[in-house]
Amino acid sequence: MAGSCNGYQHWIKYVVVVTILMTCLYVTLYQTGYINRTNIPTTFFIPEPKPINKTEPLPNKQTQLKYVAPTATLVPVVPVVESDWNETFPVYDDVPKNIYKTNWWMSAAFLEWDLKHRGIDYQCQDIKKVGNWWICIDEKYVIKKPCLVYSFGIANDFSFDDDMAEHGCEVHSFDPSMKRNDFTRPSSVRFHALGLSSYTDDKFLPRKDIYVHDNDTWTIMTLNLIKTALGHKERDIDVLKIDVEGHEWAVIENLFEDEIFSHVKQFMLEYHLFPDWPSKSDYSKLLRTYKKLHDIGYHKFVTAMHPCTHIPEQFNIQADVAYVNTKYITSRKKRRPLLKLKKRKRLNVGKF
Repeated sequence: MAGSCNGYQHWIKYVVVVTILMTCLYVTLYQTGYINRTNIPTTFFIPEPKPINKTEPLPNKQTQLKYVAPTATLVPVVPVVESDWNETFPVYDDVPKNIYKTNWWMSAAFLEWDLKHRGIDYQCQDIKKVGNWWICIDEKYVIKKPCLVYSFGIANDFSFDDDMAEHGCEVHSFDPSMKRNDFTRPSSVRFHALGLSSYTDDKFLPRKDIYVHDNDTWTIMTLNLIKTALGHKERDIDVLKIDVEGHEWAVIENLFEDEIFSHVKQFMLEYHLFPDWPSKSDYSKLLRTYKKLHDIGYHKFVTAMHPCTHIPEQFNIQADVAYVNTKYITSRKKRRPLLKLKKRKRLNVGKF
């Protein structure tokens, strides 16, 4: 009996040791990923790798969807290209399912899709970095003397403006948020404490943002009126740069109304969709505005996306875009100083 008991005890020890070894092996394989975890979604097609924005909900990797146009809306959703209705779009875990059926979400999704998947419409062969922007110097779009550059939205960064002045251009910079009087920089860049808008107002109260913290009022004007006041009514703008924190949407519509775009060779623009502004109810209109630029021949040669946030309450899309006007035909005429003086007096727009 004693021999049997000793044999039984040895067998028990063997089972315990084997069990411990198997458990350790399983844990090791689980942690290293050799054993699939049941709570991990299947793979999801991501067109290009990008760093994850930690404020953005991760896409649901099991689901994609196609959008269907609502049957009755005040402003129908119209993507840049009609075939975009056939594309599939990601679904995000932290976005309620009912949001995907709204006009504002579909409009923003089509805008983001075009910026990310059609970021280049024109293959510029010779791109030059100027400050924190770019110009295309292909023969058809080359910028040379006597070139005219308007730059709206400076925030004390004149790198683009100074580089364009060094390129030989006449450069005018505008930014009322800087709280500085008009002056001329050593680079010859002329600064104007004036804002760009879709209308004219000498007591405009701006919305507060990272650049505006007080209740100071500004003088704002349309581009057409600014050109007239500066004596440039008969001149084309070789490079127009606009970074005006969400006001660009109304400005673009005004440039269409005043038929300015046919007289611009290259257009640099930062698009903004902030969480609370412009209103999400206007997104379908904004998408149409974006599409109109493409339709009149403004083609992107550089697109630089900022990190996006898709949580509805924090929704944000921003992108820097550089366009060439593929239908540009020069209509530049020499300035007429006497006309400039007469216009300034008649418009009473103040000293430039």
